[in-house]
Amino acid sequence: MKRLAPLALLAPLALVVLAAGPATAQLATNSDAPVRVDADDLKTDNNNCVATYTGNVEALQDTSRMRTDLMKVFAQPNAKSAKPKSATGGTGGSCGAMTRIEAHGSVFYVTQAQRVRGDDAVWEASSDTITVTGDVVAVQDRNVIKGTRMVINNQTGEGHMETDVKGRNKPGRVSTVIYPKDNTTTQNGQAPAAKPAPGQPR
Repeated sequence: MKRLAPLALLAPLALVVLAAGPATAQLATNSDAPVRVDADDLKTDNNNCVATYTGNVEALQDTSRMRTDLMKVFAQPNAKSAKPKSATGGTGGSCGAMTRIEAHGSVFYVTQAQRVRGDDAVWEASSDTITVTGDVVAVQDRNVIKGTRMVINNQTGEGHMETDVKGRNKPGRVSTVIYPKDNTTTQNGQAPAAKPAPGQPR
């Protein structure tokens, strides 16, 4: 099937799909950069303002990337006008602001600084939150957080990871592995130069 560029309906995708990440790291996404969505197939329901991408879906903006099996984009239907139906079967109504985005199946979100994996993800415009569910893993550098449900608030930058398992020594609870920063190496992995002893030339 032909790989398709995004419709005008998806223009705000830059602000809602690729500008969110776990609270463990703020993203440096350039929201002014163009957004490209590729997929094996695209179906649009203009009457209900829904666009459905299926098959190897990939959304790109700047250096941020989201991959999933299926992505649905929902917009608010505007009031239908009294105009007769068009040749394409439309009723003259139009679509307004984006209200919801759903990603289903092997969701991967990758930036230069972090990686997030889950089974499903939903963005809600009303609360400006992203909820990632399933086998959720968020990674930054060597730090890892695991759970089954992660909620990110884009307005406050707060994140909440949880599971249904409660109680000490029970497998399946929220798991976090954090590595302390190593001040003995530089950014290129080399040990810093030793400081000269007092009285010795620099």
